[in-house]
Amino acid sequence: MRIMRNPYINAAIVSVISLIYAVTFILTSNHFEFDKMLNHEETLNSAFWNGWSAFLRQGNLKYIGYVYILTFIFIIILSILRKRNYDEYQVGILTTSFVSAGFLLLFLFPVALLLVLSDPNYAIETILFLIITHWSVFLIADLIYAVKWVK
Repeated sequence: MRIMRNPYINAAIVSVISLIYAVTFILTSNHFEFDKMLNHEETLNSAFWNGWSAFLRQGNLKYIGYVYILTFIFIIILSILRKRNYDEYQVGILTTSFVSAGFLLLFLFPVALLLVLSDPNYAIETILFLIITHWSVFLIADLIYAVKWVK
């Protein structure tokens, strides 16, 4: 993966995906139709999913979008501060993290299907929870990676 030697490539890939998620979260937060799809009157007997649904209905999804923007800005700044390319060891770690995130996402699809089949009313909440969990873990790991190798 010769292309991954450049720290700007890592920053660009992470930034583009994070920006797409952030803009989507900010635009849909407090949107009338989105809020209407989340109104289930707590049909599921689960405090977690009812709380997550209330969190989304209250428009807090935009704050997750803002955190994504701040995180990828930090990753960009750290990539700019790093003035040299990654070596083979660092490229191996970075490539492994991207591949692991991809496999984790492939694993989460059947889990999402099972959760949606268990209660279709909470399909949006389930998919948003899995997306946010997946990308947040990946962003944190990439930020730690960028901080570790900025020297």
